[in-house]
Amino acid sequence: MDETWRLVGGHIWTGTGRETVRGEVSVSDGTIVAAGDTGEGEPIDVSGCTVIPGLIEAHAHLCFNGESGWRAVYDSDTPGRMLLRMADAGRRMVEAGITTVRDLGAPTALALEARAAFRDGLAKGPDLLVSGAPITTTGGHCHFMGGEADGEIELRRAVRERVKAGCDWIKVMATGGNMTPRTNPLRAQYTVDELRAVVSEAHRLRRPVAAHCHGTEGIRNAVEAGVDTIEHCSFAGEAGVEQDEETIARIAERGIVISPTISAGYRLWPDDGRREQRRALSRALVRHGCAMVMSTDCGIPNVPHDALAEGMEVAQELTGLSPGDVLALATSRAAALLGMDNRGTIEEGKRADLVVVAGDPAADLSALRRVRMVFRSGERVV
Repeated sequence: MDETWRLVGGHIWTGTGRETVRGEVSVSDGTIVAAGDTGEGEPIDVSGCTVIPGLIEAHAHLCFNGESGWRAVYDSDTPGRMLLRMADAGRRMVEAGITTVRDLGAPTALALEARAAFRDGLAKGPDLLVSGAPITTTGGHCHFMGGEADGEIELRRAVRERVKAGCDWIKVMATGGNMTPRTNPLRAQYTVDELRAVVSEAHRLRRPVAAHCHGTEGIRNAVEAGVDTIEHCSFAGEAGVEQDEETIARIAERGIVISPTISAGYRLWPDDGRREQRRALSRALVRHGCAMVMSTDCGIPNVPHDALAEGMEVAQELTGLSPGDVLALATSRAAALLGMDNRGTIEEGKRADLVVVAGDPAADLSALRRVRMVFRSGERVV
C-alpha cells in the first residue's frame, strides 16, 4: 500500500466524543495526519462503514487455547509449538480488530519472542505489551509458568529479572486462582508488605504493576500496596460476591485501574444468582467512578482470543453503560489509563491503528463483529 492514503466515503468514531460523524481519515507513514477533513493520498472507499481506533484487549493469555482441556495442551507443548500457538492467537486477534494486547501471563521468553515477531512482521498480530511469567508463591496460581517467588527479597529479584528481560508490565498473583488446583482464590497469597516490595521495586524501575485479585482480602492488600491495575476485581467470598463499598471507594479515590475481565463466557454461567451479583458489582464500580478498561482474560476456557466484541456486549449489559462508553473502554480510555498516549483515538499525530466495521458501533456494539479492514501502524493487515 502507498505510504500516504485516506479512508473516504464512510463515518468516523474518533474516540474523543460520543458521536459518529461523516468524514475522512488521512494517513502518512503510519501516522494519522488528518481526521474529518479531506486529505491527500490514494483513496480507499469505506462507504457504509465506520472507522474506529484499533481495539485494545487489556488482559490476555496467548499461550492458552481457550478450551476446557487447556492444561493438557499447555503441558504437552514444546516451546516451539507454544510459540506457534501464540502466533495463531495473535493473528486471530488482529483480524478481529484488536491491534494492541496486554498479555498478562505466559512463559517470559516466549512472550518476548511473540512480541518481537509481531513487531517485526514475522507473524501477523497485534502490538503486544507483556508481563512474562506472573510472580506467584511457591505452588501458587500459575506457578507452572515459572514465576515462583517468596518473601520480599525474592519478590524484588523477580521484578528485576523481568525488567532485565524487557517486560513491559509486572504481574503479581495477589490471590489464588480457579485454574490452579490447590490454590485458594478467596485468600491472599502475599501480605501487604510483600506486595509493597513488588510495587516499589517495579516503580523504581519504571514499570507498572498488575495484580490478579479474586478474593476481597487480596483486593484490599493490593489497594494498600498501591498497585496500578487490579485484574478481575471479583470481590469473591464464601457466599459469592462480597461487595465492599468502602474498598471500591478507595480504589476510585486512588485512581487504581480496574481490568474486570468481562467475557463471552459469562453467558455460560448457570443462573444461580452469580449473574445478578456480578451485575450489581459492575454497576457499583461504575457508580463510584472507578477507572476501568475493557478486558476478557481471553485464552481461558470458553473465552476465545478473538471474542473481545462479544465481551464488550456483555460489559454493556453488566455495567449499564452506553455502547459508545463501552467502546471507549477498549480504545481511548484504555490507551489513556494504560499509558499509551500514542494511540486509542483518531487524531492528528496518533499512530494509525484503525478498524473499519460495517455499521455504527457507537450505537450498536454488534457492528464490531463485522470487521472489514484493519490497519496496524498504517499497514493494512486485514
